[in-house]
Amino acid sequence: METLPKVSPAQCLLLRTAARRPDGRVIPPDTLRGGARVKVLTALLQRGWIEHADGGYLLTDAGYVAIGQLRPVPLAGV
Repeated sequence: METLPKVSPAQCLLLRTAARRPDGRVIPPDTLRGGARVKVLTALLQRGWIEHADGGYLLTDAGYVAIGQLRPVPLAGV
């Protein structure tokens, strides 16, 4: 059985919140500021769990896997 990677509480919050958004956009909360914000985002980028996109960040397939989820498949024709 495969184990999930270690994810910090702040990383988990960002990944799970992004996974609930239809576009998978990562939006750090206002409570995550300064060096803490940079540290969390850098760690997620280095692990390939998020990627740069349109001046922000998007959750990658690896990011979904890190929290035990699969990327949702968009409904065709909707």
